Amino acid sequence: MTKTKQTWRLAKLPLAVSLASTLAAPAFGVTFNIGEIEGQFDSSLSVGASWSVRGADPDLIGSNNGGDGLSQTTDDSRQNFKRGETFSKIFKGIHDLELKYGDTGVFVRGKYWYDFELKDESRIFKDISDSNRKEGAQASGAQILDAFVYHNYDIAGQPGSVRLGKQVVSWGESTFIRNSINEINPVDVSAFRRPGAEIKEGLIPVNMFYVSQSLTENLSAEAFYQLEWDQTVVDNCGTFFAQPDIIADGCTDNLRVLSNNPLAGAGVNNALRNLNLLSGGLLQNRPDLVIDQNSEGVLVRRTGDRDARDSGQFGTALRYFSPELDTEFGAYFMNYHSRTPAFSAAGPAANVYSTAKAALTGTNAQLQPLVVAGNSNYFLEYPEDIQLYGLSFSTTLPTGTAMSGELSYRPNAPVLLNTTDILFAGVNPLGGLFGNASLIDGQPGQEVNGYKRKEITQFQTTFTHFLDRVMGASRLTLVGEIGIVHVGGLESSDQVRYGRDPIYGPGPLPATGTINTCSALNGSTLGTASKENQTKYCEDDGFVTNTAWGYRARAIWDYPDVFAGVNLKPSVSWSHDVDGYGPNGLFTEGAKAVSLGLDAEYQNTYTASLAYTDFFGGKYNTSIDRDFVALSFGMNF
Repeated sequence: MTKTKQTWRLAKLPLAVSLASTLAAPAFGVTFNIGEIEGQFDSSLSVGASWSVRGADPDLIGSNNGGDGLSQTTDDSRQNFKRGETFSKIFKGIHDLELKYGDTGVFVRGKYWYDFELKDESRIFKDISDSNRKEGAQASGAQILDAFVYHNYDIAGQPGSVRLGKQVVSWGESTFIRNSINEINPVDVSAFRRPGAEIKEGLIPVNMFYVSQSLTENLSAEAFYQLEWDQTVVDNCGTFFAQPDIIADGCTDNLRVLSNNPLAGAGVNNALRNLNLLSGGLLQNRPDLVIDQNSEGVLVRRTGDRDARDSGQFGTALRYFSPELDTEFGAYFMNYHSRTPAFSAAGPAANVYSTAKAALTGTNAQLQPLVVAGNSNYFLEYPEDIQLYGLSFSTTLPTGTAMSGELSYRPNAPVLLNTTDILFAGVNPLGGLFGNASLIDGQPGQEVNGYKRKEITQFQTTFTHFLDRVMGASRLTLVGEIGIVHVGGLESSDQVRYGRDPIYGPGPLPATGTINTCSALNGSTLGTASKENQTKYCEDDGFVTNTAWGYRARAIWDYPDVFAGVNLKPSVSWSHDVDGYGPNGLFTEGAKAVSLGLDAEYQNTYTASLAYTDFFGGKYNTSIDRDFVALSFGMNF
């Protein structure tokens, strides 16, 4: 098959993609011709398994489920998989087909997978279901990923390329740190969790029109217009990495709140009957008042998600290479809709509050939130029309070190509010004991949107250096990235709070009622939590800060032909969130992770990979008990 220059294949990718490519064995594929049509078919098959290697932290299991945590929304995975248990046993394949006629072609990529552990095995706490889940989050399935046509051309001697269809476009210079310029495509998080995952499996192609055009020898322009919106695929509830349990599509009955109250421990009918006895019958014959409670708490129902619209997503980029500076510069603008959701909620109508207050008085007043929670609802929404402005550079220092970086600015980025404040906003209208249960002033029937728009500025820079013949290796690759983010216009945390997992409960509250302090609220609504945890997190910490920063590093050693033609690539990766709490989980102060890996390759066809990852550090780090080992074997042809 004759190879010709394909502009779309040469589009600059983030270094993270390039690094991943160095660890994967190249696949030569099968080339063929059908008349004047040139074709290539590439395939990758793999099997793999992953194991949990640390027991669950009791502080991250809700008190209603036997732990010491202050919420039940992030613990299904911890109860489903114990230390030493397998949480994935998977077979998967991915295939690429390209057909080319002259300068015009079509590219199609598809994948399929079957996870025997998640699909066929039962779980000790909650079985894992594929019902109504996003296709990528299911335990088994098949998907068409890329599917686009392209045409390469020249205008006045300057090359250009156009593509139409489902595709991935990567901009910017981000390597490891997210929330970067590279926001055009959503991510399939579930795919990246699977042992033996490749970059191309986890980037979700989206239908769009894309054009890249050289304007001069050193100046080029790019533009895209998306024809549809798609969301990031998060982990299915109950799977090993899932947190929280209430976000994935189809996970509609997992938001259970408040105390495991013995008055309502036997389901809807008993809950209403017991409350009715206490209220002297005032709740009788009220079909509009619904309470669904089990051992985990009262169910807050999930209503329909509010997806973003398909139209209105576009962007443009300019790239200039300066021969004098030996540096490429980039400038970017895009308007896009969030690929990740905001958690929002709505309290019940005013009559629910009045009935609850009239029916439950005296010592029984503490049961009023049961009625409110059981008649509230939550929904996920995806903020639209986020604007992004970006600048980037890429150069080589005199030492031979590659240096790149980017600056991004979003004047109207959504920053997620504290989920606990959102939920307890529905309790505030009860007044009295619960009059200040949240910093958010909820009103009967009012929706509380789970985000506010803020200015977010982020800078990150990457250094890459190659050392030959070091430690017996033919080459040592060192990569490091540092990033810092600033949120403009952030209110004082005694007015509005952003971020922090609900497992840690509310922060400080105005002490204007008998149970309106943080510890008293925890004691009244989750009395089974440990006394230490009822007060431990009642502090102004763990919420989004004005500024946060961290860094990532990776080292990869190349040992070719170690034995019998087998090439080995040991690696070590390090992550450290140094200071502050970034918006939407970007940085968590003190959180660290280290990963040790070994990749093997034989004859550019057969591969094996073994990796161990340890998460630790950070008082508000919900990943500290998610340590795991992954092993995979693959074949590329």
